[in-house]
Amino acid sequence: MSAGPGIRLAVTLSHLGGWTRPKVADLLTLASIADTAGVSQVVLSEHVLLAQEVTGHPSAAGTASSGSGSFPFPSDEEYPEPLAALAAMAGVTTRCRLSTNILIAPVRPAALLAKTAATVDVVCGGRLDLGLGVGWHAEEFAALGVSGRRPGRRLEETIGACRVLWRGGPSTYEGETVSFRDMYCSPTPIQDPLPIWLAGGPTVATMSRIARLGDGWSPIGGTSPDEIRQGAELLRKLAAERGRDPSSFTIRASLPAVRDRRGRADLAATVRGAGPYVDAGAEVVQLPPLGQFITSLDHAASLLDEAVRLVQAIC
Repeated sequence: MSAGPGIRLAVTLSHLGGWTRPKVADLLTLASIADTAGVSQVVLSEHVLLAQEVTGHPSAAGTASSGSGSFPFPSDEEYPEPLAALAAMAGVTTRCRLSTNILIAPVRPAALLAKTAATVDVVCGGRLDLGLGVGWHAEEFAALGVSGRRPGRRLEETIGACRVLWRGGPSTYEGETVSFRDMYCSPTPIQDPLPIWLAGGPTVATMSRIARLGDGWSPIGGTSPDEIRQGAELLRKLAAERGRDPSSFTIRASLPAVRDRRGRADLAATVRGAGPYVDAGAEVVQLPPLGQFITSLDHAASLLDEAVRLVQAIC
């Protein structure tokens, strides 16, 4: 079975906690289970590095530089490199979209990102959704030897360079942070265009960037339905001003876990809570990390079957 056309279900396979084997040994099994259940989009987040004490995490409605939120995950949890992991998932899935949410674009050379993303899109048969963001963890940038100055400009020029290279060579791009002339980058993606989702709060800066360069919006976790509605309205307005179809953008909302009286995450109540997010403009709803609902891999198939059924019921 699969989720209906009105609303689609995304599942993150990051933040698995302690209920799977270490070294992400169960990652491909979980991807296959999600695909079989009819999950529409499998999502991986990333950090290349995390400091022992993480600071600067953005709040839901803020910008990446506001640093007003607390980072909710341990620094030593496993973060497999998402494009490598998604390429492996391509071999055990046939239907679900494979998505990064988000890839920190400014810490990668633009041409290398273009090559890697195109390769993943080819090996998965055109199912990649490339979710990108500016990043926010200053210590991560420093440890990778990447300047943390003007990450928004680096992100935008990375997108511009990738799109040029994805058209096929010889390709030329001139920017402040990346430039090349008469270069070939092969293979090119199967999808034309390869969808780019951009993360951020419902700010003018984020919505303007999506209207100019993106295909979808992935609001920061904790963004409320009212904030999503605000961002969606702003995005439609800015897109129309640029001559882009306001209805062509997709919004993916992260659902907050709804807990029962014992403090346990309740799957049915959580999915029923999707209504206000859908009404606000979300077409894809993403479950909280699976470890909030189950304690072993044995329960994953029944949980995801039930999650897809519940989403179908509210379509």
